Amino acid sequence: MILRRFQLTLIVAIALLSTHSSAATNLADCALIDDNDQRLACYDELARPQAPSSSASSEPALEEQEVQNNKARARQKLLAGERLRQEVASGFDPFILTPHRRNYLLPITYNNNVNRPPWDKQYPEDDMKHVEAKFQFSVKALIWNDILWRGTSLWGGYTQSNWWQVYNESSPFREINYQPELFINFKNNWEIGGYTNTLLRLGFVHQSNGQGGELSRSWNRIMGSATFERERMTLNARAWYRIPESDDDNEDILKYYGYGDLSGVWKYRQHEFSVMLRNNLRSDNKGAIELEWTFPLSPRFKGYIQYFNGYGESLIDHDLKTNRIGFGISLTDLL
Repeated sequence: MILRRFQLTLIVAIALLSTHSSAATNLADCALIDDNDQRLACYDELARPQAPSSSASSEPALEEQEVQNNKARARQKLLAGERLRQEVASGFDPFILTPHRRNYLLPITYNNNVNRPPWDKQYPEDDMKHVEAKFQFSVKALIWNDILWRGTSLWGGYTQSNWWQVYNESSPFREINYQPELFINFKNNWEIGGYTNTLLRLGFVHQSNGQGGELSRSWNRIMGSATFERERMTLNARAWYRIPESDDDNEDILKYYGYGDLSGVWKYRQHEFSVMLRNNLRSDNKGAIELEWTFPLSPRFKGYIQYFNGYGESLIDHDLKTNRIGFGISLTDLL
């Protein structure tokens, strides 16, 4: 009798211990117990609610972590934001020239509406060609990182755009635009309508064609911009305020350039497509559109096609509608 009770006690103990590990004890095991009290205790132990496992309680935390990881991976794909990070990281390297705007060479461009009056004043004996070369050089340098707070940086930039009558007998430069600027970048990560605002910028821009007298064209602006990104697409909105000048050599320039522009860039594999839209927001509806496409040629250079239609391709042509297409190479992309 004593041996039988010991056996029953041992069965109940084993049943109680096994419920926490694998729940091997079941109703059939309890039914084998002869003692009423012990059998009832076995049933009560099976019916007792189990505490949630650590894995179950951690599921919401794991799901939240996965959401955050997905957002982080999505931000890593934002090309303009990543470019800004790399530019700041290498900003004080004296052996690196940081590209600002696109750097390119278009050895062949065709414009069906050439601006003859300024040309005739400079070169009355030479005939202006519809075909000319165009190229641009644009760099910037980091002056002061974290100038206001973390994520803000002060930069100086310089862009020079050139229109070259290379196929003319004397091969003069028809127009050169010089554009130095000073601006502060504000790194950002606001999310708006599925887009991430990665960058805000505020700066001062001077633009001049370096000419004197009747051919002089120049203006100064305070310019602000905001960059929005989504996957491999970037949108940029710019607005500017022209600083008044007492000696104004092109007081009508805002009638053609307006007060801002919109641009977009889309990256597809090794191809880059971009568009710029500008309008004076007046009844005469003067503006411009520029389309660009770069495609791979070699590890260092890309093929480049540029199309411009509208006013203000250059300062000397700010009040003349230009219709130009050009073919060449691009040294740096926008993204």
